[in-house]
Amino acid sequence: MWSKIRRRGLQSAPTLILALFIVVLLSAELWRSYLAARQDGERTVFNLVHVLSEQAARTVQSIDLNIQDIVKELADNPSLPVNSADFRAELHNRLSTLPYVRAIFVIGPDGYITHDTDYPTTPHVSLADRAYFKAHAQDPSPALHIGPPLKSRSVGVWFISLTRRIEGKDGRFAGVVVAAMEPRYFKEFYQKLWVGGGTIALLLADGTLLTRSPNDEEVVGKSFADAEPFKSLLAQGNRGVLWSDSPIDGVKRVVGYQRLDSAPLVMLATLNEDDVMEPWRSHAMIETAGAGILLLLLATLEWLAWRYRRREELARQRLERTQRLESIGRFAGGVAHDLGNLLRVIRSSVLLLRPTVSDRPEALGVLDELDVSLASGRELVNQLLSYARDRQFQAEATDLGLLIDDVLPMLRQAAGPRISLVKTFADAVAVCVLDGTQFRAAMVNLVLNARDAMPAGGTIFIDLRLVGEQKAGDIPHWAEVTVRDEGTGMSEHVRRQAFDPFFTTKGQGLGNGLGLNQVYDFIERCGGQVELFSEEGKGTSLKLRFPLSAPGGASDAGTSSLQYSAKAGDFT
Repeated sequence: MWSKIRRRGLQSAPTLILALFIVVLLSAELWRSYLAARQDGERTVFNLVHVLSEQAARTVQSIDLNIQDIVKELADNPSLPVNSADFRAELHNRLSTLPYVRAIFVIGPDGYITHDTDYPTTPHVSLADRAYFKAHAQDPSPALHIGPPLKSRSVGVWFISLTRRIEGKDGRFAGVVVAAMEPRYFKEFYQKLWVGGGTIALLLADGTLLTRSPNDEEVVGKSFADAEPFKSLLAQGNRGVLWSDSPIDGVKRVVGYQRLDSAPLVMLATLNEDDVMEPWRSHAMIETAGAGILLLLLATLEWLAWRYRRREELARQRLERTQRLESIGRFAGGVAHDLGNLLRVIRSSVLLLRPTVSDRPEALGVLDELDVSLASGRELVNQLLSYARDRQFQAEATDLGLLIDDVLPMLRQAAGPRISLVKTFADAVAVCVLDGTQFRAAMVNLVLNARDAMPAGGTIFIDLRLVGEQKAGDIPHWAEVTVRDEGTGMSEHVRRQAFDPFFTTKGQGLGNGLGLNQVYDFIERCGGQVELFSEEGKGTSLKLRFPLSAPGGASDAGTSSLQYSAKAGDFT
């Protein structure tokens, strides 16, 4: 068995190696394209965040330049009247060049607004509590300060404060210049850029969110200092890319980040992993489908090759069996002829002796016993001649139902007293062209085998019916005789060799192994089919199919060759 498996494995080895090569090649290509898709996504967000950072830096720079000019002018004119019309006109001119700024106003050292582009709706409230005011009042540095998002107390909209400190001639704190930049400007600009399910965000260097697209006011002003890149990556470098789950919606994205050199701001641009990997998934699907087709083609070719090898193997086995049977047949024929000649001599001697001992009963009894033995010998010779095909095949149109009825008493006698025979016949007449004598011998052989398989007794079922080729409803072409027992059944090993000549599982002297082989040869001469169903502990069933006779006595199946199969399973 292992040698057979090993031989099959060696035969299929080239196909398996080629299939393995295709799978390995597919895996390598999928992995390469997977990494390439991720790198493309990383490159895209890296370039996008760089462009957006440059745009944000230029925006902040243009605002800051105007703030610096205003700070210088106020420092040079400390006596400028509150809400000076000329100065306010100048502020409006500057505001018109800054579409992303909603308002420009000046806060005095006491916290109240002294100049405002919203005048005369300027609220008379102290802004000394604002973080940017406190930062400049306490820190003498003139650097630009960008604060977290705030809601305007005058118009109720969100703004981002860009502020610088005003110093008097004596270096004392003289107020703050504020440019109220609208997050809406960035939101509208970012919405024009297609990032799929990704996001664009502008944050302070400490992780405070200033604006985000798509807009989500619930997270505006929220700190993300505990999330990357603010947690550790920005400390290692101002630019980079990472893959992470969003702390806002939990979606996995590729994140490009960059800290601005000219302002305490960090720009983020992200793309959804699903969007980034979608081209790769399409590519992988096509590659996998192509590889699947190749593997299917290989499997089909291997299956066809296996069928071809199987046919060759079966043909070789049939040739070997034919040659073996031919050799055994020649040997059996020679033995049968020689034995028949000896039996004829002995029979002649017995006939010559009978008149001479007619007055001696004891001698006549011995001769009678010798006649019985000679009859058994003649039967054995006939079996050997039939096996060797030296006996003439006397085929004629015969009604199988009548033939089985005729041989039934002989079958009951062969079965013995502990075995009952049950027959079931179809209503239609089953006329076939066959040798009636050999049919009787075949039925006796099958009943004897069934009897030996049921030492404790049982039932043998004999069934006759008409059957078609394969499909239900076909016109009957065959008469099928089934002989089924309730015996011990056969193992797979026995089932495969059941029809081999001289193969027997019976003890020495209890069988010669020619019974089923003679049945097989008889069915072959009739141009029929035989099927053996058996399983250990579940009995055995043999189906003999004979071609129905066409009108005029010819076989309807013509010269149909023998079909044989031996199967395990339920045959009831």
